[in-house]
Amino acid sequence: MDNQMELIKSKIEEAEFILVGCGLGFEKNIGSFAEEEIYKPLSELGINGKAKLLEELQDEEAVSWIHQVLVNYFNKEHTLQAYSNLYELIKDKNYFVLSMNTSELIMQSGLDHSKIVMPCGNEGVFQCSKSCTHDVYPNRDYVFNFVEHLPDIIGAVKSGKSIREYLPYCKECSEPLTFNVRANVESYVEEGYLTQWQNYMQWLSRTLNKKLLLIELEVDFTLPSLIRWPFEKNAYLNNKACLIRVNHQFPQLAEEISGKGISVSMTVDEFLEVVNK
Repeated sequence: MDNQMELIKSKIEEAEFILVGCGLGFEKNIGSFAEEEIYKPLSELGINGKAKLLEELQDEEAVSWIHQVLVNYFNKEHTLQAYSNLYELIKDKNYFVLSMNTSELIMQSGLDHSKIVMPCGNEGVFQCSKSCTHDVYPNRDYVFNFVEHLPDIIGAVKSGKSIREYLPYCKECSEPLTFNVRANVESYVEEGYLTQWQNYMQWLSRTLNKKLLLIELEVDFTLPSLIRWPFEKNAYLNNKACLIRVNHQFPQLAEEISGKGISVSMTVDEFLEVVNK
């Protein structure tokens, strides 16, 4: 293991470009924050989690929306240690990060926002729930204002008001706005990431015949056409490229690139902690 880590460190040092792919397992396999932390704005009301909130309100629609906003509010102010470790690993390199995750946890890591692309969605923006327009809207002001007034909103809902009186609405069709996340909407508004995707493609075009290091972190076979297959293709086509596949379940490399890759059977947090030492 020590020899493998030394080899990986040398590959990072030598690389002219580093492309990082963060799979869904990057956040899922690390574990989530305690509900008590996320529900801290409601601690004075004696509400420390979703179950208690449902018990108080008896309104699943209201609880669902409040929970989403509280999680979003929390993620705007926190990050994961693994993201911070990733930043430390690549901060001095010419890098780009392609992430399948949609939370804003990555945004507090120190990584340059202009070098991150999130094609599966971004919980930091709203879209129309009916996709009547391709516009997306930053939601920070709404989320912080909603949480600030949440004790009053909960009181109003308990008194019979509908949570719909407190939702954000589309200025075009008056339907509710929702988080711009591919998995959670009937029709995903891709404009939220397309500009950044073009920047990513331009960056990637400059890596041809350069020392490109591809670091794949907990990428499974969910949407393999997004990270797993393109990373393998880049490693195969670029004579100077190397692929590091970090995955505690599926670390195997395709036969065609077995001589141009390193398979690491570890979780992402284990790997980033060890490689930074």
